[in-house]
Amino acid sequence: MTLKTGGVMKRLILLGWMLAACSSSWAQNAAGGFPGRPIRIVIGYAAGGPTDIVGRLYASKLSEYYGVPVIVDNRAGAAGIIGTELVAKAPPDGYTLALGVISTHALHSAHGRKLPYDPVNDFAPVALAVNVPMIIMVNPSVLPVSNVKELIAELRANPGKHKFGSSGLGGISHLCFELFKMRGGIGDFIHVPYKGTGPAINDLLGGNISAVCEGVGGAAGHVRSGPLRGIASATLKRAQALPDLPTVNESGLAGFEAYTWNMFFAPAKTPREIVEKLNRDINRAAKDPALRPRLDALGVEVVDDSTPQSLKDFVPKEIARWTSVVKASGLKVE
Repeated sequence: MTLKTGGVMKRLILLGWMLAACSSSWAQNAAGGFPGRPIRIVIGYAAGGPTDIVGRLYASKLSEYYGVPVIVDNRAGAAGIIGTELVAKAPPDGYTLALGVISTHALHSAHGRKLPYDPVNDFAPVALAVNVPMIIMVNPSVLPVSNVKELIAELRANPGKHKFGSSGLGGISHLCFELFKMRGGIGDFIHVPYKGTGPAINDLLGGNISAVCEGVGGAAGHVRSGPLRGIASATLKRAQALPDLPTVNESGLAGFEAYTWNMFFAPAKTPREIVEKLNRDINRAAKDPALRPRLDALGVEVVDDSTPQSLKDFVPKEIARWTSVVKASGLKVE
């Protein structure tokens, strides 16, 4: 009886080894033959916007590397939710990717919105493409301050006098100032939401509002040439596009940070070898001397060394960080 049982155990162990070897071989073959057809990068926003531009730059270089079309598929609607859901439910084979942003993968959850996808469990992080510093700007004819200390003093001294604009209710340009109000002990600083960055900056130029906190791509030109005034970058380190502009962090509110980002995601359960191949080639593209200057010209901060492992906790931490800001501010977004 013992010999018979031992024989069964040996056969089971051998079978386990064979299955493991087959699984490893299949995964290697899957990555080795990838990609064998066009890849689609889904962006949940309209063509021509900042995320779309970043996506198309990476797509062109990946297409060159792979010898197959890498297509940007704009699926605008519901603040990025429609396109993001499409990727969450796509086959996990590496041929459908999302270029996600802070709203699609963190802020919607921070506001408690019911989503048709789980931003953590329905996706495999592939590579962080770029970070986008947020820049606090004022119209000095309406809000005559030159630095963070003066801005806080003016807002404390005149509650309800000044208004700040954002590119949308509950977005990062809004939450940037909600965090600033909390950290600066500021009371009534009136929020005016707009449908996009352009209208907010136009009203700032016209003196209808006093300040905005917007992405460096749309802010840098105004800061350099006027008539708007840059107060600070809302990042821990100075923005590469505006190296002479101090940060909020170095101006008295230690640890203050508000930025957005673009990250490539694959559907959950995409084979690890395919995710790692995509990661290597996205990082390669970020370092490519033919592409890097074009990305740098956007004002974004290119990331060329992220790994799927290093990004494992990135989205959960972003959700937790901004959930705490939303709750502390009492903000309600339907």
